[in-house]
Amino acid sequence: MPTPEQLEIRRALAQRAGAYLREGYHCSESVVLAAGPRLVRDWHPTCARLSTGFAGGVGGSQHELCGAIAGGVMIIGALLGRVSLQDDALAQSLTKRFRERFREAFGETECSWLRENVVHLEGGLGSCAVLVERTTVLLLDVLAEAGVPVPDT
Repeated sequence: MPTPEQLEIRRALAQRAGAYLREGYHCSESVVLAAGPRLVRDWHPTCARLSTGFAGGVGGSQHELCGAIAGGVMIIGALLGRVSLQDDALAQSLTKRFRERFREAFGETECSWLRENVVHLEGGLGSCAVLVERTTVLLLDVLAEAGVPVPDT
């Protein structure tokens, strides 16, 4: 069970991700820009550039993976991914868990489906910013459950 301080950190990072989207960043960039500097020890701003192509369901197509989940996967990779042929089981496991939680929460991972059935549907979230915020919380939950520390904001 997260402490009140941990909950506040998660809320602040989620709000920061939503704020980035509202400023004009893409969903993928928003998650990466909010979470990356706080979670990845050797973070460099250039890392955020890697997420740009995942915007709008990969290159704006809206037919592929939601940018918010893509950004979360990139953060997991930045934290736990491999740079040699070492074991990648933890990164793969957490990525799978993150994807499953996302599907449980929203029903699908495809950008256009999410926009039609979750974001813009009558009574839906109303904004991709809300989806980005909730996805950031899902990411932080999965990381916390695995014992990956989330530093202060």
